[in-house]
Amino acid sequence: MTSQPDTGDVPLAQLADDEVPRVRTALPGPRSAEVWARDAVHHAGNSSPAAQWLQLAISDAAGALVRDVDGNVFVDFSSGAVVANLGHSPPGVAAALGAEAERLLHYFDFATPARPAFFEALAATLPPELQTFQMYSTGSEAVEAALRLAKSFTGRYEVISFHHAWHGRTIGSMALMGGFPLKHGYGPFPAGVHHSPSAYCYRCAFGLDRDTCGVACARFVDRVHEQSTEQQLAAVIVEPVQGVGGVIPQPPEFLAHLRELCDRTGALLIFDEILTGMGRTGTMWAFEQSGVVPDVLLAGKGLASGYPISLIASRREVLDAGRFGRPGAGASTFASGNLACAAGAATLALLEDGTVLEHARRVGAAMLAGLRDLQARHPLVGDVRGRGMLFGLELVRDRATKERIAPETARRLLFALARRGILTAGAGPVLRLSPPLVLSETLAAKGVGLLDDALSEVEAEAT
Repeated sequence: MTSQPDTGDVPLAQLADDEVPRVRTALPGPRSAEVWARDAVHHAGNSSPAAQWLQLAISDAAGALVRDVDGNVFVDFSSGAVVANLGHSPPGVAAALGAEAERLLHYFDFATPARPAFFEALAATLPPELQTFQMYSTGSEAVEAALRLAKSFTGRYEVISFHHAWHGRTIGSMALMGGFPLKHGYGPFPAGVHHSPSAYCYRCAFGLDRDTCGVACARFVDRVHEQSTEQQLAAVIVEPVQGVGGVIPQPPEFLAHLRELCDRTGALLIFDEILTGMGRTGTMWAFEQSGVVPDVLLAGKGLASGYPISLIASRREVLDAGRFGRPGAGASTFASGNLACAAGAATLALLEDGTVLEHARRVGAAMLAGLRDLQARHPLVGDVRGRGMLFGLELVRDRATKERIAPETARRLLFALARRGILTAGAGPVLRLSPPLVLSETLAAKGVGLLDDALSEVEAEAT
């Protein structure tokens, strides 16, 4: 067996693709176990399942690689919860943050030179209808603000959301969720939220076939509006590709129907692109692929390459309307700080010439083809979906019945991948893969091959 180099002290950016991934200890390794034990003395025990189960302590990361304190080097197939779209610590962003921090760390929401520079770069990526911005710090905060905005602009109070939707963990955003167990035990939720089936074609709520359904789920939204609301619709909120809910792309016809409903009722159409924006689906914004422009766009996660940021984009007359437009109504302590703006502008600069997006489309198409090949060979994989560098593998016990896998099976797959050097965001009935847009073709192919091995291991254990 050929010996592999010790990568513990080598800068990650200097490692060649044939040197990684490299896992040389049991997981967690002894140093990770020590750090985790110290951390657990004071940290609440409710962090993500992947973190809780793997108990890795991360030391550094660069590009698509992540290293733990034991020197194990992993290929990141989650982009650190879909924030490191350009890879970890892109030099241009790190340099911009460092330079800005030397001048000013924070001064509430006062204007700084960094903010208009960021806004101008962002505006260049968006249509005329989305040129005015309000910044926040987290996705949930932007969602909550969008609900206030819709009520302020329309003078109405009802919202339609969708099954399998994920919009955050605050009480208002959880009210918009589909059937996630994470929302259980926190009710009652705010009144006025109504849910309708999304275009989840693999598990169609109406038992129809995609080729002949006529997008019945889109027409059903009209029935929800007619039969369940008080005709006080302020907004319809949707993810163009439902991310946490299972990587479920909403067809262009579905989104176009929501556009028509909002035009007819005067409600605002809100696209939550906190996860899907900034090139994740192969275009700068996922809505570009549908031809449907929302009234309000929500962005975050990859917008600043890992620095906390989120924002609302809309028309001036929408953001300035009613109570939401009054001085102080949009203020938030850390919402529009200069560091976030500097990181956002530097991130946009790296995407500006389209090279990264073209690379992501090419590598993403190859990955999707490879994943569909796995579907043909692994009975555990019931469906494969994806756009750009966002993929979902629906895992089932039985393809005929589409019965979902047991939680323990998902956990075994998470560990099987980690032992092979592939990190994913979590473990559930849909394995979500969201590598950095800069992932090399070599590492993409290697990762699909390691997933092939991990699926074989888990399937063998189940027989």
